[in-house]
Amino acid sequence: MSINTKKTFVLFSGKPEEMIWKIKLDDATQTLAWENRTLDKKVSFYAYNFSTQTHLLQNFKFEEDWLLGLDFVNAGIAYFHGFENEFSPVHKGIIALDLKENKILWQNFSVSVQQFTKEGVVVFDAKIFPRAFQLLHYKNGELISKLQLKDLYQTQSISNQIFLPELIASTEIWDTQHQLIYHDLKIISVYKNEADKTNQYLQVYKNEDLIFEDLLNADIQKLSIDTFFVWLGKLVYIKNKSEIVSYLV
Repeated sequence: MSINTKKTFVLFSGKPEEMIWKIKLDDATQTLAWENRTLDKKVSFYAYNFSTQTHLLQNFKFEEDWLLGLDFVNAGIAYFHGFENEFSPVHKGIIALDLKENKILWQNFSVSVQQFTKEGVVVFDAKIFPRAFQLLHYKNGELISKLQLKDLYQTQSISNQIFLPELIASTEIWDTQHQLIYHDLKIISVYKNEADKTNQYLQVYKNEDLIFEDLLNADIQKLSIDTFFVWLGKLVYIKNKSEIVSYLV
């Protein structure tokens, strides 16, 4: 196993004032979707299909200036949530968007999502207590069945084929690492003091030999929350909080 530096792909390169806020994965279609935010809280959405090598969404924004966030991606459909208000982190509502057609399939602003399952989308109405759950169809939002709390334990969650790093803590703060072992590769993020500045690097080792290195963040002031992972044979990581890079591994 090695890293194919000839198969590098800069998936997205945003402006300095932009930030990759959230990433969601769809194993079924090999689609990676992400939410992008600016300092003035403007939100846009992107999606790339690795199977067809096509961008499905690029700087996509909804016609209405809603407060929206990316919630889930499944079988080529992206699901977005709203918020109760601009000051509340509580999610409310759901919008289902066909990524291929860039068309809203259905929307429902009277419910909130409890969870996404293999059987469908589990939702509830926050105004009703005790909480009453419903199972909705992914493609059209129609009611499949009503659920009780005990029924939720019988549903099957949808998981991604993803490998995530683990934290390797240290008494010296700048010796802290995130490490991911993938087959015979060791992928880590490290901090280096260079010219009186602390820079963060992503490194890939094979048999203790350094075979790849890339600068993740320059001149940082505090420990960074790492965003790198291996998904469906691809190393994916974020640079400078605004760029997504992918390599085959």
